[in-house]
Amino acid sequence: MIRFEKKEHIKSLIFFSDLVRKLFGGDRTKRISKKISSIIGKEAKKNKKNISIVDFGCGSMEISKKIQHQSFINKIIGVDIFKSNYKYKKLKYYQYNKTDDLKKFKSDIVLVVDVLHHMGIKNSHKILKKLARNSKMLIIKDHFEHGMISRQLLRFVDFYANYAYGVVIPKVYYDEKTWMKTIKLSKLKQVYFEKNFQQHDGLFNIILNKKHHFISVLKK
Repeated sequence: MIRFEKKEHIKSLIFFSDLVRKLFGGDRTKRISKKISSIIGKEAKKNKKNISIVDFGCGSMEISKKIQHQSFINKIIGVDIFKSNYKYKKLKYYQYNKTDDLKKFKSDIVLVVDVLHHMGIKNSHKILKKLARNSKMLIIKDHFEHGMISRQLLRFVDFYANYAYGVVIPKVYYDEKTWMKTIKLSKLKQVYFEKNFQQHDGLFNIILNKKHHFISVLKK
């Protein structure tokens, strides 16, 4: 799964990484996309309208590309720090930096898939607050650690997934207690929570099983 623009000298590393994922059940987008699509579809039906989405920290928009064909989705804006030029029928990409005003990324729903832990656990409630100012709902997918061994396993897999792209690998991840504290500090309400979410299949699911993944839906 190639997520960011790649330089010539790391093409072979990315190719090898993608091949390993394909062979050993490492496609993280299939199950996540299906779950996210289901949540968005229910929201669209409830509000009797098509949904506009911001995919915050979108990478190469692999999740958005999988869900964009749903009839209840109006448009998707991908936002990340990398320079890119994605052009699809319902998708538009914006390069983002910390000084940008998030107001210009107004939407019905914000997707934040495996992004928050890279931005720092202690300050992630501030990101949620900013995103919630211009959206009615946030759909979060992230990781839970379960002790020191679990934490180092998550760091290893994060390193494997991101070593070719210069993404910062966090020193700690959420546990259920710190996640609930984050929600409280963000002053948002959790309306849906699924822990033990199975993200991978095969060998990847054995290495990083479902206890390490959760999905949360937040509203004002």
